[in-house]
Amino acid sequence: MHDPEVLVLGCSPRKDGNSDRAALEVARILEQQGTPAEPLFLRDRKILPCMGCRKCELSKNNRCVLAAKDDVQDILTGIQEADSVYFCSPIYYYHLPAVFKALIDRGQSFYEAWTQKGEPSGASKKACCILIAGRRKGELLFQGSIITLKYFLHPLGFNLSGLCLRGLDLKDDLDADPSSLQKIRTFVLQDPS
Repeated sequence: MHDPEVLVLGCSPRKDGNSDRAALEVARILEQQGTPAEPLFLRDRKILPCMGCRKCELSKNNRCVLAAKDDVQDILTGIQEADSVYFCSPIYYYHLPAVFKALIDRGQSFYEAWTQKGEPSGASKKACCILIAGRRKGELLFQGSIITLKYFLHPLGFNLSGLCLRGLDLKDDLDADPSSLQKIRTFVLQDPS
């Protein structure tokens, strides 16, 4: 049996904000449990947006025409090969920030490969998202992001669970909120089954 491969992604364009802090907290908790996990921050990687050209649908191995021009192929392959993945992201205008959404859109090549092979019997790996919003209200505040992540991750073999935190807007709000930090700890330590 191999050590679990866990990937932690910080998905904010803003450095040292609440979702960065959440990613660092997730990695710290995993390390305490004996699982190495160093956060990968999307803003530090080159991510070009999908052009909608549909070449990945027709090309050999469903390879994106932009694959050699940025870091997306490596990031998506890392996600696909991981045993579990944690996404820590802010919510901007009821959805994910542009850099994260661009990565998701580029997952189209993986989706095309999945559909051409036929659907697997079911997703079996664990994906967790921690979504952080400055807004305190909004019944549908997280709904679009959760749906997008669910369908992005399914062809990669993941089931999604989520933790949604509200009212954390300013840079140090998460550190000043022991209740939210405890929710993150409980979420990370939950039974993955």
